[in-house]
Amino acid sequence: MSDLRRRFPALCAEPKLSYLDSATTALVPDVVLEAVAEQLAHGGSAGRSVHTLGTRASEAYAAARRAVAEHLGGQADELVFVRSATEGLNLVAEGWARPRVGPGDEVCVSAAEHHSNLLPWRRVCERLGARVVVAACDANGELDLVDLRHKLSARTRVLAVNHVSNVTGAETPIAEVAELLARSDARQAALVVDGAQAVPHRAVNVANLGCDFYVFSGHKAYGPAGCSGVWARSLRWRQTQPLLVGGGMVTAVLPERVEHIDGPQRFEAGTPNVAGAVGLARALAFVDQHRNPEREQALLAMADNALAQLPGVRVLGRPKRRTGVLSFVVKDIHAHDAGSVLDSHGVAVRAGHHCAQPLLRHFGVKQAVRISVGLYTTAADIERFLSALASVRSTLGGGTGSR
Repeated sequence: MSDLRRRFPALCAEPKLSYLDSATTALVPDVVLEAVAEQLAHGGSAGRSVHTLGTRASEAYAAARRAVAEHLGGQADELVFVRSATEGLNLVAEGWARPRVGPGDEVCVSAAEHHSNLLPWRRVCERLGARVVVAACDANGELDLVDLRHKLSARTRVLAVNHVSNVTGAETPIAEVAELLARSDARQAALVVDGAQAVPHRAVNVANLGCDFYVFSGHKAYGPAGCSGVWARSLRWRQTQPLLVGGGMVTAVLPERVEHIDGPQRFEAGTPNVAGAVGLARALAFVDQHRNPEREQALLAMADNALAQLPGVRVLGRPKRRTGVLSFVVKDIHAHDAGSVLDSHGVAVRAGHHCAQPLLRHFGVKQAVRISVGLYTTAADIERFLSALASVRSTLGGGTGSR
């Protein structure tokens, strides 16, 4: 076992496991578990008390916010903590977009979006008489920028796209999309980016991307579940209404009005998840220290090249740069059956529609098997996967004939 794999207790407990499902939830390294445990042991509630434990918790929470914002190239007052990327996208849809969308308006999304970056926009449009416009993807699974240009209009209020597809690993050129948007009739629209699959694999600097909102998931970036983030420009936050209301986000509750706190806490009603925020900050620092995009690219290429040689196996999409994930189907074998056999050989993958049914329909399938690499993935993991896949095909009797 490599020194890096030893940093992940789950792999120490299961040394023969090839965990190829990091895109769903990455394993948590020792330093993150230690940071969470230490914060829980300290006690206290941020923003609630003036005693020593409360003050320390407040300081830890503020430090975590600064660290996470800095990781994204932003400022602390631009970063809001949420439970998940799904909650973050709902916050943007309900808090910013809903007051600005009316009958006949449009929200543009790509055909490659995760349901979390599609369903909130559909709900807003259905309630307000607006419509969702879908920009196509090409045969490689990449956003068709020509079609996107044609889909944008003066009625477009939001353009929502992923940074990296959770099915193909195709990377959206966000800065180029931002320039295209700025030159279009939709120049006043907000650019919302789902960065859940990007943050674990590449350096993200929101200042260089040109987006208005950037949402990411903590548990996919080696952090604890239940703490994720939304970055937005200060102007956009000032225009946004809270999704949740309650304790900790007001300065005054009067009979005739409510006065909200200025800054990120306005959107963080309820008791803050201090341990989660501390763990997330530590996780992102760990990612910065150990990220190796070239190695991950090589591992995916290794799998891709091998799969391309197998009769009856079809890889979904051939993006110019594949980041993090690779999905495929085996002729005459259901993805769930393939996933179960792979699991019996100690290989953990994702099987199903990946919460991206429109993109799977684009490829003419209903389900697929997905492998995803992480900091701890090795060539031996890919070799074990390929060997186990041979057992899938021999056991279940599929994958023969033409590709």
